[in-house]
Amino acid sequence: MTTSFTSPFASSRHAPILKRHQLNSFDAVWDFEIQWFEEPNQRRGGWSGVGRIALENDNPSPLFLFVKKQQNHGRKTLLHPLSGEPTFRREFAWLQFLEAHHFHAPKVAFYAERGTGENQRAVLMTEALTEYQPLDVLSDDLRAKVGRQQQMVLIRKVAEEIRRFHDFGLVHRALYPKHIFVKNAEGAPEIALIDLEKARVSRWFFFRAFFDLAALNRHAEGWRLTQRLAFFKHYMHIEKLSFLSKVLCRLIIKRSRR
Repeated sequence: MTTSFTSPFASSRHAPILKRHQLNSFDAVWDFEIQWFEEPNQRRGGWSGVGRIALENDNPSPLFLFVKKQQNHGRKTLLHPLSGEPTFRREFAWLQFLEAHHFHAPKVAFYAERGTGENQRAVLMTEALTEYQPLDVLSDDLRAKVGRQQQMVLIRKVAEEIRRFHDFGLVHRALYPKHIFVKNAEGAPEIALIDLEKARVSRWFFFRAFFDLAALNRHAEGWRLTQRLAFFKHYMHIEKLSFLSKVLCRLIIKRSRR
């Protein structure tokens, strides 16, 4: 079997602390024991898992990093029709893309991969979004803490950022509230997206909106009808539903009820 090696990437910000903790090589990260958040996913002919570590640094608070590992957990592409590529490679690329375009998402600390075929492994380390909360956890708290006006501010901000993400030509393909992270929800909210390993380029706006908004609508438990409508109108940049926007809205609702 032919073996390949991709030179590790370490961000300039994180490289010194990773070197200090001897976590600046593929083997070091792969062999480092982490506690899984949950049992690794067994699919695609291999497995993929994630855990969190804390690294002491010069600041009072440790640096929290998410560590993802996968083996034989790839997808076929036009450039790699036989061996496929690790799904983390695509996530690494999208995270780098979003950072370059000033879109909030986890910052990459380290990425590396080894092997091909049946021994393809990859590791991805990202900085934890320590000041953010996932939208699904946050929703119940917000209903108790803030009024409907502030809840609407948040919903419109989520719509604005998802539309901006789609305007890059991307579809998330797993746009659930647990993958939408919120900072400063009770003031001027900031939104970040996580779990981008399924993200794809799509040339068609209709498909991006239809696929992702149906998933979000299906899983956005607790959102009132008025909030869902306000989200959709803000996402579409409209004040009043047109014939075409009504068609899209109905299709999204139909898909979300499957």
